[in-house]
Amino acid sequence: MNELKVDLSDIAGTPGARGRYSVLEHLAPTEDFSCISPVRGEITVENVGSLLITRGRMEVSVRLSCVRCLREFERAVTVEFEEEYATDYTAPDVSTIDREEPDTAAISGFTLDLTELARQQVTVNVPMASVCRPKCRGICPRCGQNLNDGPCECAVEPADGRWAKLQDLLDNRADEGEE
Repeated sequence: MNELKVDLSDIAGTPGARGRYSVLEHLAPTEDFSCISPVRGEITVENVGSLLITRGRMEVSVRLSCVRCLREFERAVTVEFEEEYATDYTAPDVSTIDREEPDTAAISGFTLDLTELARQQVTVNVPMASVCRPKCRGICPRCGQNLNDGPCECAVEPADGRWAKLQDLLDNRADEGEE
């Protein structure tokens, strides 16, 4: 697995210095998604003396599973972020991302590792219930046929009369959406 690392040696020891960096690396798959393109982005790191402020924008294409029909599909995800990292001059009581999770410190020497930040940002920006398309019909609950490929052969059970008005509303809504 490649990691999203940025060399900060040109700004780390100089308060007021600012650097702009390009990122182009692959991100490891997670249980929720896998990246099908490298993470691309522009990151600006500013040394404000007591903190390193990181701002950026990253884009990646991910492979997801539709919650209705279970087919895999691709979706582009764009994330914008701003994070603060501690420097040698940061006061002990200042809370930063690397102090909240010291076991996964992002800065080692003059290198900033954005791998975990990128993974977290993409995870947060991927919808919890991803749908391949708005009109996805899902699968038949009886036979498992993907209804996007066509109707299944299951017998239609007679509807409970108590739900007839609600079914009419759903039918009307479906007819309006297909126009």
